[in-house]
Amino acid sequence: MPTPRLHLMLVAGAALCLAGGCATKSFVREEIAKAEGRTGESVGQLDQKLGQERTRTDSLSGQVTEGRNRAEAAGTAAGQAAQRADLAGQRADQAAGVADQAAARADQTDARLTKLWANRSKQNLGATVTVRFAFDRWQLDDRAETALLDVIKTLEDNPNVVVDLEGYTDNVGQIAYNLTLSQRRVDAVRRYLVEKGVELHRIQAIGFGDGRPVADNKTKDGRDQNRRVVLKLFDPVE
Repeated sequence: MPTPRLHLMLVAGAALCLAGGCATKSFVREEIAKAEGRTGESVGQLDQKLGQERTRTDSLSGQVTEGRNRAEAAGTAAGQAAQRADLAGQRADQAAGVADQAAARADQTDARLTKLWANRSKQNLGATVTVRFAFDRWQLDDRAETALLDVIKTLEDNPNVVVDLEGYTDNVGQIAYNLTLSQRRVDAVRRYLVEKGVELHRIQAIGFGDGRPVADNKTKDGRDQNRRVVLKLFDPVE
């Protein structure tokens, strides 16, 4: 049986062991709590960084999508531009074809005019028709148009026939004004012929003013005869 002193020592030792065990558990709990705190802090930082990376990834994804959309829009615009360019090319080709045809016709007309002009001195004078005008007038009246219809019929029936128009006035007024008036008269006749289908290149026209009178300008009847356009029909020698 232990002595009282030994018993006291055993009790004290047990108390120290119990006290040490309690201290050790408390220390462990504190360390665990600290570790959990650090772990939670690290996890929070990781979550924050992960959120930032997700945000950056979403932004990059949006930029990529926007870039693709722009690329698709650019591709569509390029396709439309190519179509417009093709259409413009086709129109240019058509215009070039029309221009070539017009140039060919112009060359043919020029060749014919050159030949006609070269043979003007060899022309055979056919019919001569005179239309008259009122004082200081260049408009065609009914009688003048009726006379011109016969000329038009002759030109239609004879494609090789050409016509020269010579315009005149009486001697009333200034020389310069009369020259202009005589030109207006031949222009009125030429315009009427062209409107009725006569080709312009078959018509030569010039105004002589009050020159070459066919009657005496001192009388009214003479002045009436001098206000005229003379149409001379020629059959060129081919």
